[in-house]
Amino acid sequence: MAEQQQMESRSWQETMVRKTNNQEEQFNPDKIRKSIQNAGADQKLADEITQQIQSSTHSGMTTTEIDNKIQETLKQRDMNAYNNWMKWKEQHQ
Repeated sequence: MAEQQQMESRSWQETMVRKTNNQEEQFNPDKIRKSIQNAGADQKLADEITQQIQSSTHSGMTTTEIDNKIQETLKQRDMNAYNNWMKWKEQHQ
């Protein structure tokens, strides 16, 4: 059982995501969690979204895919955090 958990956790640790500038970067759940919390979501929701994304990572996943998943969940669960997320995106594009 511990071996299986170790392999599952290793899979996301070895996952590379493709950024919008086409560079690859190692998947980092802490970066996602912090960004969600910076948008105003509480820690519980940030943890839930991060876990959801972490469990669905795959080779070649893009940051756009990750962003879309975060947006969908924030829109359903926390409109204030969703609006902050969208404002930040608008200012940084």
